[in-house]
Amino acid sequence: MSHSSAARTNLTSNRVQIHRDEIAGEGQFRTAYAGTYIGGNRNNQEAICKCFKSQYRVLESDFFESDFKVADRAIQYAEDWKNICANDETILITRGDVHTIGGRKYLVEPLIRDFTKFTSNNGWISDDEGWMGKAMEAFSHYTYHRSGGSLVVCDLQGRYRNNRFKKSKSRFELTDVAVCSRKCKYGPTDLGEKGIDSFFNSHVCNQFCGVDGHWARPKRTRQWFPLSSSTSMMRSSQAHLLNLNNRSTFQPGYGGIFEEDSDCDY
Repeated sequence: MSHSSAARTNLTSNRVQIHRDEIAGEGQFRTAYAGTYIGGNRNNQEAICKCFKSQYRVLESDFFESDFKVADRAIQYAEDWKNICANDETILITRGDVHTIGGRKYLVEPLIRDFTKFTSNNGWISDDEGWMGKAMEAFSHYTYHRSGGSLVVCDLQGRYRNNRFKKSKSRFELTDVAVCSRKCKYGPTDLGEKGIDSFFNSHVCNQFCGVDGHWARPKRTRQWFPLSSSTSMMRSSQAHLLNLNNRSTFQPGYGGIFEEDSDCDY
């Protein structure tokens, strides 16, 4: 899916200089360093290089294994979304590459400035982003409908890139999205059926929903996680708790769930 028109990639740039003295952002799990592409289409452009902190490398293998799978699925639905949305509501999903430098793994991707968090994967939805936030909510709803109710693309964060000279070139650019699926197939940010349920417990349909006909949604929902703008992660060994048949809810500080802040420019 890296060649899709809905994918935002490193293009032909396969080398990067990491500026270890310049931290662009930091969450609970990961540190994001500034970087500069060397060669290729993005030569001298700014990159972001994300690596797990040493105490959270237990999550690293699950995360990197699933990251491209998540991005490719989100890109698929962003392509479909282009067929129903206005020209200035299209979505690009960032798909980076893993680089091993000095024995450490970094997820390297093009920098996004003016970073905004629209939704999380635990049901939290920003109420401060106007029409842009509503469009992002609708995209998540669309992915549920389009997938036959099997998943929701969520944890939508990035920016709206406004082209004031040519409106049709304006677009959303997103990174680090999550997929919550009924089979928990998409790594530590996949909160399963309870993630889907929690999104719809918060989501109120708006003018962007159902533009091509009625979109399905669950009839009865509840909130299973503490509402937080941070991204929630679960170890794969806890996946059985995310099935709706299991009545466990999750409280702040619960031992199986971790949260990562995203309040930085990525």
